[in-house]
Amino acid sequence: MSERTLAALIVSCAMLMAGGRPAAAQTQPNSVQQPRPKLAPAALPNTPEDANAERELLNLANESRQQQGVLPLRPDASLTDAARDHARLMVEGGTLSHQFAGEPPVLQRIAAAGPIRLDRAGENVAYNATPQSTHDALMHSPPHRENLLDPGFNAAGIAAIWSNGRLYVVEDFGHELPAYSPQQTRQVVARAIGGVRTEAGLFPLTEVAASGLDNAVCSLSRETRLNPRPLNVAYPSRGVITYTQSRPEVLPPAAERMLRGGGIRQFAVGACYARDARFPTGTYWVAILLN
Repeated sequence: MSERTLAALIVSCAMLMAGGRPAAAQTQPNSVQQPRPKLAPAALPNTPEDANAERELLNLANESRQQQGVLPLRPDASLTDAARDHARLMVEGGTLSHQFAGEPPVLQRIAAAGPIRLDRAGENVAYNATPQSTHDALMHSPPHRENLLDPGFNAAGIAAIWSNGRLYVVEDFGHELPAYSPQQTRQVVARAIGGVRTEAGLFPLTEVAASGLDNAVCSLSRETRLNPRPLNVAYPSRGVITYTQSRPEVLPPAAERMLRGGGIRQFAVGACYARDARFPTGTYWVAILLN
């Protein structure tokens, strides 16, 4: 019996530090100095979140994206809540940081704030005198500008809090994924399987139901490992493919090789969306049984 496993989700955090090394950056410089333009001369009393400033910053970001031919960011409540929680810590400490002592990293913060499904996240932090001056300063800093104009981000949450004449700003960005139900996940996987067979010039496979397979895949996710052996025992088959993916229609190479083979006539798909320490905002767990 053949077994194929693959963990395929890649999470990319484009985090920008106020100084020092990024915690999880893959493409950003090791050290980025946060812009610190001239502050307003008159100290203002502490106030809660400035919703008008937050909307203005999002509008400014989308205007800049439109000028570059990039699709706009949509506001997201989970990202906004995560940004506000972090901005309050910056105000409390009177400093800029992407992670304070005892605070989770950005993806875990976003996951704790709400149900949004992401495979990438980024963050800008700054303080300045006005929303416009904050945006201008970020746009003149290459790493921050890259986050603002990144075509891979489609959602954002922005926090803006006044403290002692400074507008503290946190901009959390994410690439939101489609929220598939288990049935929808099975459908997109089935279409991908059909595409592989058609491309190979082979007859289509017949999809069959496997009772309890979704629950069995969810059990694998709770074990946090892709062990197909329980599926081999519960569902005797010619082959079992298990994988994790933020886009479940992207089949792993091992699956494509098996699907191009001979002797198989049917398939069944089980799916589960789950979060764990490796995938704090979640990923799709998929099993394909071949007969």
